[in-house]
Amino acid sequence: MASSFLSIDPQYLASQYTQIERAGKDQLLAGRSKQFTAQLDAIKKLQTSLSGFLTQIKDFRSADKSILANTATSSSESTLSINAGGNAVAGNYEIFVEQLAQNHQLALSFDPTATLASDGEFSIDLAGNSFSVDLAGLPANAKLSDLAAAINNHVDNDGVSATLVRSGTETFLVISSDESGAANQLSLSFTPGADPAGADITAALAGQKELKAAQDAIVRLGSDTAISVTSSSNTLTDVIEGVTLDLLKAQTAGDSPVSIKVGQDQEAIKKNLQSFIDGYNNIVGSISKDTNLKNDSMARSVQNQFRAIFQGTFEGSTLYSVGIEFDRNGKLNIDTERFDAALQKDPAKLETMLSGDNGMLAKLETTIEPYSKSFGLLGDKQKTIQASLDLITEKQKRHDYSMELTYKRYLSQFTQMQVTIAQLESSMGQF
Repeated sequence: MASSFLSIDPQYLASQYTQIERAGKDQLLAGRSKQFTAQLDAIKKLQTSLSGFLTQIKDFRSADKSILANTATSSSESTLSINAGGNAVAGNYEIFVEQLAQNHQLALSFDPTATLASDGEFSIDLAGNSFSVDLAGLPANAKLSDLAAAINNHVDNDGVSATLVRSGTETFLVISSDESGAANQLSLSFTPGADPAGADITAALAGQKELKAAQDAIVRLGSDTAISVTSSSNTLTDVIEGVTLDLLKAQTAGDSPVSIKVGQDQEAIKKNLQSFIDGYNNIVGSISKDTNLKNDSMARSVQNQFRAIFQGTFEGSTLYSVGIEFDRNGKLNIDTERFDAALQKDPAKLETMLSGDNGMLAKLETTIEPYSKSFGLLGDKQKTIQASLDLITEKQKRHDYSMELTYKRYLSQFTQMQVTIAQLESSMGQF
């Protein structure tokens, strides 16, 4: 038996005894680590899903897109383009583009080899707001480019741009208003100082050329005796409700008005609505199916708040009344017949119910935002779970260190036992 013991490796014995001693706590820590890791992964996935859903909601609430998509066509895309929002009413319109809006642009001619005057004030007035550049503040032997830079960088410049244009033996200082419209009129003046070179600026102002006149866009809605509309911009958003017109080219006398047609895009509406419903069902479904989320109070709170929104009223009507409902399994569904009836009866009301400031999408956005933000509620929850996971990792490290000491203790004991038995056998062999 002694010989049998001597044939066993003390390291093997120490390892086996240590494994038996540590197994219980290893299993406990591994279980807790697996639990927290699963919770953390589930919360991260939920936050990612909510962020994606929130992006979709904001997209549907933006000015250029809506769940209730409309289609719009222009008979002359080179003259004006058109975009219809969800609240646009179907109809046919005729528009004549009489004049495009444009910014004011003036050009002053200078000798490119000449040095600017070392003093004097160059003043610019834009729609009653003026600022002045003191030439004494420019670098020594300043060039026209220094004046242009001083104009562009002036602290009181609120909408004027200056650039240089070269043509043969002339250099032009071109000064433009940034915004179009008749109100954005430029006026230039110069107060000379003692330097006689200031006469060059005075002469340039006297011979200034108007490259573009400040003017508003003018369109006529309908026939020649129709309503005339002016705008400081070539993008018109308030002529026809829900429709944005981008004016591209002025028409001439004798041209036919541009015909535009606005109507519901049934295919796009169905696609948008199904995309929204799928996004909602994916989130709610993941909460119901994932045990880590199903048992989490914060995830359940999101689910309950969602359902409360869909059971509320908007513009005095329920979502159920317009075809948005839950089936027996709790999934969001669309009753096509009721939805189409609501869309045909009052598209503006339906648009407000869904995308208005107090509509379904707005309430969903308000609900989701605190959870989806990087430093929001779910972000804080992830930090809490991660802290618990880090604590388990630290406990495992301490347990590993403790078991390493235990192994060394066992190894020392079994090694000493082996040596002692060997000594006994050697002593007994002498008799």
